[in-house]
Amino acid sequence: MRISIVGAGALGRIYGVRLAAQGDDVTFVVRPERVSDARPFVIEQVNSADRRDTLDRPRLAADIPADTDVVLVTVRFDQLAPRPGGVAPRADERRTVADLLRGGPAAPVVVLTPLMPPERAALEEAAQRRITPAMPSVSGYLDERGVVRTWIVGFTSTLIDADGGAPAERPLLDELARRLTIAGVPARLERDVGAQNLATTIAFFPLIAAIDAGGGTSALVADEGVLGTALEATKECAALAGRLGDVAPWTKLLTRAIGPLTLKPGVALARLLAPEALRFLDVHFGPKLRAQHLAMGATIVALGREHGVSLPALERLLTVIERRALTLPR
Repeated sequence: MRISIVGAGALGRIYGVRLAAQGDDVTFVVRPERVSDARPFVIEQVNSADRRDTLDRPRLAADIPADTDVVLVTVRFDQLAPRPGGVAPRADERRTVADLLRGGPAAPVVVLTPLMPPERAALEEAAQRRITPAMPSVSGYLDERGVVRTWIVGFTSTLIDADGGAPAERPLLDELARRLTIAGVPARLERDVGAQNLATTIAFFPLIAAIDAGGGTSALVADEGVLGTALEATKECAALAGRLGDVAPWTKLLTRAIGPLTLKPGVALARLLAPEALRFLDVHFGPKLRAQHLAMGATIVALGREHGVSLPALERLLTVIERRALTLPR
């Protein structure tokens, strides 16, 4: 199968390297200045010590190849925004995801980045095609060696929205799910994935944004003010999420269980038993995603107003992140 992956960060590499390792034809679509980068892509699975996949010569391109069967989009949320007014980019301007999709082949587009309704509508309009939402089941981060450390568990699946794209695209999406499963990343098509991903993302958002607001996991649990605001915001967002779709079961359990009496001992226990998991949280959800936190948070606040759900604690949490953006280097 010929698969193009827009974005070559941790998420894109996890899916791309696993697919390439089993023989699929994978192209990573990156910024033009990165096309000549000859470094290998290496994936190490944290929860499977003997699994290490290396793609010695990843194929990098500035455009989506014309013979692509399926496009996977793995960029950050804030990078999905199309160019204002749909104006074509100048020769010296960086192209948006919409620019790449609009100029690419008529292949199914699967977006693994969490999508909010306004962003999905804007992206589809600018790209002039329907897209298929998906909900990734893997997580990972890029360590100081340039290696992606990842967690992949067999009892969860990457969910691909069965109704997201055009009906004619269903066979290719089925084949993509099959190929991912063979590659050791279980995947399947399911209905209403877009709504489930939306609700789950909103319910979980305050907890991940709080890591940036608090200056890291350990600092967060020690800061009663920011922690209290984050927990209040979690309750607000859970109420909004319930109006928009079905929240993933693991998120329901987590948001209900987390509180000031459980979070601190939980972090202390994780520091002893799974220190790399805390490192992942700090690296992945810290300042690196600050622009995404602010963009996604603003959209969630707007959705709250639209659906009559007040989110004052979330707005306070975003203000803390904004202040950090002004006072601390990224």
